[in-house]
Amino acid sequence: MKGSLKFGLFAFIIVFVAIGIIDLTSKKPIIWDRTFDQKDKNPFGLYVTHEELPHMLEKRAKITDIKEDLFTYFESDNRLKAPKEQLLFISEAFDFGDAVNNRLLKFAANGGKVFIAAEQINQKLLDTLQVDYQYFYGNEDDENIEEEIKVELTQDGIPISFGKSNLDYSFTKLPKSATILGGLRYKEHLLPNFISLKIGKGAIILHITPELFGNYYLLNNQKQYQYAARAFSYLDGQTIGWYDFKSKYNESDTPLRVLLNHKGLRQAWYLLLVSLLLFLIFKSKREQRAVKTILPEPNLSKQFCETIATLYYENGSPENMVQKKVDYFLHDIRKKFHVDTLLIHEEEFLESLSQRSGVSKEITAEMVQLIIQCQKRNHFTEQDLRNINTKIEEFKVKAEM
Repeated sequence: MKGSLKFGLFAFIIVFVAIGIIDLTSKKPIIWDRTFDQKDKNPFGLYVTHEELPHMLEKRAKITDIKEDLFTYFESDNRLKAPKEQLLFISEAFDFGDAVNNRLLKFAANGGKVFIAAEQINQKLLDTLQVDYQYFYGNEDDENIEEEIKVELTQDGIPISFGKSNLDYSFTKLPKSATILGGLRYKEHLLPNFISLKIGKGAIILHITPELFGNYYLLNNQKQYQYAARAFSYLDGQTIGWYDFKSKYNESDTPLRVLLNHKGLRQAWYLLLVSLLLFLIFKSKREQRAVKTILPEPNLSKQFCETIATLYYENGSPENMVQKKVDYFLHDIRKKFHVDTLLIHEEEFLESLSQRSGVSKEITAEMVQLIIQCQKRNHFTEQDLRNINTKIEEFKVKAEM
């Protein structure tokens, strides 16, 4: 059994070390997928955007995550009649069906503001808004113009390059009430990709290049960060409700979802399962019969002393107790300070004990005189015993015995 146990421990250590080395040395690939997930730290996730949004807004608005379905959201808390917050949507596609579209328009008409950043927007919603957009990409005189296209906000007119994105969609149809907030700049042309539509008392803001708000651009340089900040500045409410498109998919039904959603914890969980399996395999083998444990005899010295002390106190005479107390005290003095207690009547004893114990000469003289009196007397009361014990203990404390 000893050999198998050692082998099991050795195998466990090897597996553990191997996992650690692989995890430390393996190069983590950069995932460029456009996830638009608030918890995703990849280039086109929205973790940085989610963290920075309160700092981007001038009024330091409160950001709340909307995880329930939009139909339920609009029908609760009287939101359609009296909007209390402005809404933000960032995703690759915005398509919730006619029921949500109607409530979204009613929400805006009653004073709500909606910011939608999506590359694909429900066509019926676009038709209702009298808006359309299409794919923009091509050549001019056999020259590739993709690298020359930049993004610009109309409020500052500064073209900004976003090199990791395909800037290939622009609005082609707009109602008269539309306000162009930004677009794609190619030479003297500005192709709108960011607009605001007045709807009743509120507005719907559309942006068809959502990846410009990803982690990569907010961290890449200050101009790209400022672009996102100025775009979000059109959300001027006290509370911003950010719809979490990934909330339905991120939540696992298993109780172990916290472990399984984090790579490090997931690896530790699997390692634990493998270790338990190895333990059961080696534990299932025949083991040596348990050897009976023989405990050593207990040390009852303390209990013995307590018993003897109790007998002395209950049955012994005060005279005997006083003599024992004095004898033990003199023994402690000899052991601690190395003085000859036979010379207790001499002045030299008093001087030596006072110096070595650090107790004043007056208190030492009082203590020595008490001992001499106890040695001469033959009769004591219980009160005398208590007084003598108190004096001796006080001297010990002062002398640090």
